[in-house]
Amino acid sequence: MVTPTLSPTEWTVMNICWRLGPATAREVHRRSLAERERDYRTIKTLLDRIVEKGYLRVEKRDGTNVYVPVAARRRTVAAALDDFVDRVLDRKLAPLYLHLAERDDLSEEEAEFFRRQLERMEAGEREADEGEGAGR
Repeated sequence: MVTPTLSPTEWTVMNICWRLGPATAREVHRRSLAERERDYRTIKTLLDRIVEKGYLRVEKRDGTNVYVPVAARRRTVAAALDDFVDRVLDRKLAPLYLHLAERDDLSEEEAEFFRRQLERMEAGEREADEGEGAGR
């Protein structure tokens, strides 16, 4: 089953929901105000749309709707990135890596992660080359 994609604003609200865990529309609205001024009804509409798309479920607690994430953040982000790479980057990862590596806000931890990934890839290529040479 293909899960409907989230709009940019729905991503913002969904990220809030992942951070909060089970939360009321008022709690999500209050948290969203730190990022941008939005009407409570707008947040409620967005939450309901996200429920319809299957990323959240609604539970009644003391007569109040509580929105509970049902989609795992890691899996949802991975699916969105896979879709982006397939659709926008024509299945080529180099433009994404280059873009990320050139960002000004790349932390030292993230830069170290990229270095380790490149080292692993280079080591894997060397092992593959050595394996091919042994068969000749």
